[in-house]
Amino acid sequence: MAANITNLDIGLLVGFFGGVGAFFRGLRTYRESRLLQDTPGTPIRGIAMGLVRIHGKAKSERLVTSPVCHTPCCFYQVNIEKWKNEGETGKWSHYGTESDGVRFYLEDSSGRVLVDAHGAEYDLEGTAVRDVAGATASRSAARGASDAELLGYVAEVGPSAEPPGVHHNLEMEQAMLAVGKSLLHQPANPLALLQGMASSQAARAQQALADEGPQADPLSEEIRLAYIELYNHPFWSPEYEEGRKHLVQLQERRRKLRGSSRIEMPRIPIPTADDLLFPDAGPAAAGPSADPPPMAGPAGASPAGGPPVADPAVDLPAPATGRYRLTERCVLPDHDYDITGPCAENPEAKDASDHNLIRKGSNEPTYLISGLAQSDVNTVLRLRAQLMVFGGGALAVFCLGLLLAHFGLL
Repeated sequence: MAANITNLDIGLLVGFFGGVGAFFRGLRTYRESRLLQDTPGTPIRGIAMGLVRIHGKAKSERLVTSPVCHTPCCFYQVNIEKWKNEGETGKWSHYGTESDGVRFYLEDSSGRVLVDAHGAEYDLEGTAVRDVAGATASRSAARGASDAELLGYVAEVGPSAEPPGVHHNLEMEQAMLAVGKSLLHQPANPLALLQGMASSQAARAQQALADEGPQADPLSEEIRLAYIELYNHPFWSPEYEEGRKHLVQLQERRRKLRGSSRIEMPRIPIPTADDLLFPDAGPAAAGPSADPPPMAGPAGASPAGGPPVADPAVDLPAPATGRYRLTERCVLPDHDYDITGPCAENPEAKDASDHNLIRKGSNEPTYLISGLAQSDVNTVLRLRAQLMVFGGGALAVFCLGLLLAHFGLL
């Protein structure tokens, strides 16, 4: 008699296909890392037409204001995820992405070159992570956009396909580098790397929660202490799973007490295996202490240089309903960036030193803008490829083995 299919079997099947997907994504990342290693860095004055790799500081006479935390920047990307309930818990899934800004210059000691960042993969510094829900939207905010404004922004952006590089996470990669550099001259050990990354993230989360101090509300304080205790255990351990279930129960109790449809989450999310293999958002970064002064923006932009101001005569989309997480990352002025992408002729050159333009190519798919140093970009891609290839392969084999054993085929 055939064995009954249980929720565990479904979970193992999902894990198997997830591992296979991670394996092939790792192979693609490995090919990208080899391409970047074979593309040496070039002084900006010496670049030629074709694929180039340069490093320098972002400079721009015009800045835009980012839509989430109102940070003055050259370019921004906002990744929007929507919360989907699944039984007692749920998960974040991709909803939409917007990337916009102005052309800016990248400068080094030899010169500068104009950059059009549209269409690139962005490995940028996080400026904000905001969690908003229609049932509890407020119309004011200490800094940045209010919840009500963000829900209107979500409706304006709308659903869209997941672009390449949306899972890049500069903060996670910096933690990966801190652990991975000590392992580069040893035999590949993805499990040791995974454990080291988890420990680094857990320490940062515990410190952030400790800095918040005791909460006035007893239930909120119980949740804070439960999170601190959770981070004492590896995410793959039975103790971690028990702690996670306990936190879900506490959050559900708080939701019922507050009479809201929104399940409030702490500032630091619980890291899971998916977060480490496919990081999508780092810890919330504090925005500026005050709104920036008005700045010049691109044509059609608001006086503050932010998103275009809608004509009052035009009907605006209704605010989005549901719960959303918005992760904002920016190209910040005077910050260092490593750019690998196609160099073409600038059709709007102002002088002889302004005849080159870095932009998305029609035939060359590689275009990466990273906040890491050149050597660190190579290291991160190599470590990410190893983690996804070996980790994804191990996960697929493990889940398949358990499935076969359950159905008596092993």
